[in-house]
Amino acid sequence: TLGTPRRPEPQHDRFSGQVSAVEVLAVDGLGGELQLVRHLGSMAVFFLFFAVQLGMTGLLEERRLGTMTRLLAAPVRRSSILAGKLLTSVAIGVLSMTVLIVASSFLMGAHWGNPVGVALLVVSGVLAATGAMAVVAAIAKTADQAGGWQAVVAIVLGALGGTFFPVAQAGGVLEVLSFATPHRWFLRGLADLAGGEVTAVLPSVAAMTVFAAVTCTVAVSLFRKAVQP
Repeated sequence: TLGTPRRPEPQHDRFSGQVSAVEVLAVDGLGGELQLVRHLGSMAVFFLFFAVQLGMTGLLEERRLGTMTRLLAAPVRRSSILAGKLLTSVAIGVLSMTVLIVASSFLMGAHWGNPVGVALLVVSGVLAATGAMAVVAAIAKTADQAGGWQAVVAIVLGALGGTFFPVAQAGGVLEVLSFATPHRWFLRGLADLAGGEVTAVLPSVAAMTVFAAVTCTVAVSLFRKAVQP
């Protein structure tokens, strides 16, 4: 019909008869969009580790200011105090990720995939980031020290997870280590969601959930000593 653009045909190499990868991406119309989502996802999960610091470092700050004694004097369990700080970090992380995803979808036309799958990735990623930063905060002595250590850990995990460069293409030890980071699983989940159903993200969600469970358990056990008069 008039006005309908003709879908370009992929060009074959005159010698090998194969279609180049660049031409396939151009025909599918997905190459640029996938690259945009991957770039946004890399930056989002990287800065997420900085966003969730507030809750746990706030616990150290309250101990420095002496307000921890007042909290313990109230009829509140120590586990409730720790849970409140963890939930604060989780809420900040989910809110920041949601704002980024919604804003990039409307302003930049980014298509993240099925909303249910994206929500699962966001929640599990936020939990994993909160657990990792909570462990660092539990080891630190002061809020300032915790902030410095958390920044170092966030950058190292981000580099190993592939937020700066594709570690998976490097192979060897770096590729193996990348699977120990939530960043690698988050980005893998986004890629799987773009090419499949919601169930495609379940392995990535499971990996980040396990990471969160281990780190949060370690952090809570360490913080029990901090939550005292």
